[in-house]
Amino acid sequence: MRKEYISLKQEEKLLKDIPQQLIFFSKKEKYLDSMLQKLNLNNTSMENNLLRVINSEAAKNNLKVIDFNPPNRFAQDGSSLTTYDFKLRGGYAPIIETVYVIESQSTFGEVIHLNFTKEKNYRTGKNYLEAKVLVQNIE
Repeated sequence: MRKEYISLKQEEKLLKDIPQQLIFFSKKEKYLDSMLQKLNLNNTSMENNLLRVINSEAAKNNLKVIDFNPPNRFAQDGSSLTTYDFKLRGGYAPIIETVYVIESQSTFGEVIHLNFTKEKNYRTGKNYLEAKVLVQNIE
């Protein structure tokens, strides 16, 4: 009888904690939802999310997205490497700012390569800067 009494007391303690746990988990769910909203991620693919962030940052920084190639995937030892390749056209500081936002304030991976080339439009006689960016994500 004593063992049964002790087990029932433990179950009673657990049942008393359930409302507190429900409150805790609902707050945690709201926090995680806000973090996903802050990162601007929906239930779409990683490629679409990256393209959306690149386009929004390019619009803020007065850049043009020249090229966005399909990702390259490579599997090795149970992990998967995905590399995204895109080109931006504009000024040096806006390109650096956009790359910084992509790498530090999102979950798309790290910038593994950044190549600047100075081009000239012979029709208008103006120079412009293009940057080829490679972002790699390890899954």
